[in-house]
Amino acid sequence: MSGATTGGGGRSAPDPEQARLLLFGAAGAPDPYLVTSEVTLWPVAGLLLAIDIGNTNVKLGTFDGEQLCATWRLETDARRMPDEYAVLLDWLLGRRGLSFADIKGVSLSSTVPAMVPIIRELAATYFTLDCPLVEVSAKGDTGVTIAIDNPSEMGADRIVDALAAAELYRVPAIVVDFGTATTFDAIDGERRLLGMALAPGLRTAMDGLFQRAARLSRIELEPPKEVIGRNTVAALRSGWVYGYVGLVEGLVTRIKKELGDETLVIATGGLADAVLAETSIVDVNDPMLTLKGLRLYHERNV
Repeated sequence: MSGATTGGGGRSAPDPEQARLLLFGAAGAPDPYLVTSEVTLWPVAGLLLAIDIGNTNVKLGTFDGEQLCATWRLETDARRMPDEYAVLLDWLLGRRGLSFADIKGVSLSSTVPAMVPIIRELAATYFTLDCPLVEVSAKGDTGVTIAIDNPSEMGADRIVDALAAAELYRVPAIVVDFGTATTFDAIDGERRLLGMALAPGLRTAMDGLFQRAARLSRIELEPPKEVIGRNTVAALRSGWVYGYVGLVEGLVTRIKKELGDETLVIATGGLADAVLAETSIVDVNDPMLTLKGLRLYHERNV
């Protein structure tokens, strides 16, 4: 990888090899930080970096115009310093033949308030001076009407998911986002984000059970082979997956009664596949919906 690059704040990017040793040890960075290990070189005039900070993961993607060029996933950790996240990002960009200087805009949504100043400092220190950081807010040009009691309470990820649903697909729509929590966003035919239903996430729900049931051991999330489990592991998997499928189908059906039968159901989020394999109630599965929404929001607000 090439040497250090200089950002808008005048500070050089951390030396990649020394930084990787500090962060990861001699073994180097683990592959889970990458969606794919393939190295792709992108000839670009300027990229948009979309950052979606959730309670568990930080999802990142680079856009060259409307094209999503690369995606990565990091762990959400507000204890990390901005320089540490800079090391990770510099290394990930380098794997694609890119550097901080290639980033010409940043679009940020976060459900973790403590992470926002970390990303702000990273952007101010390492990106160029002409690289605008746009933070998603209900006060901005959202592209949808936020029709809840207190619009300022609407999460940034919910806003960009609704925007992406309206712009890239059609409304009325239900966006089911499978994450730490599972959210069911309701967008009507007039592009109004009416509200949502909120449930514990697929893993979050089982974490509570494992913590409170002393005789139950943790199991891996795998497709059940049968509904009637003939041992503890099989019974847990059946209740875990099929029970959650029932939750999703039940809530979607009830929301459709209010929005109309023609409502499009869009799934996104890292845990969607475990549920979607067992139901046909979802019309579209778009794992990158939030990143695409961040691009659309940035275009409206930069």
